[in-house]
Amino acid sequence: MTHNPSELPPVEQWPMLAAPDCPTCQRPTDVAWIGPATMATGAEVNVWRCRACPADFSIPAVHWPVLDGPACPHCLTEVTCWAALAPDTPGDLWTCEHGHEFVLTPEGLIILPEDAA
Repeated sequence: MTHNPSELPPVEQWPMLAAPDCPTCQRPTDVAWIGPATMATGAEVNVWRCRACPADFSIPAVHWPVLDGPACPHCLTEVTCWAALAPDTPGDLWTCEHGHEFVLTPEGLIILPEDAA
């Protein structure tokens, strides 16, 4: 079985609009995400490889929660986190600190998983 690594970091480290520029040759379209790593200092980073030059470089991992997101409709907690673009519904998938998921549409409507079916 062929291993096909992901081109982008895990969704919990989004939003990310585009891959980073290579610091060596400045070609943003020729970089590929290699994977997460932990530096000797303990800092979490994402390792990237430039296909053009081929330099490896790291960028500190950014974990969202977005603390000003919508409140969770299940438990009403205000600590929610943007997870990804919703795969089946136009909108954004959000999670709360208790693991509940919901979709927020561009119109501001909340769709619960049981309502999406």
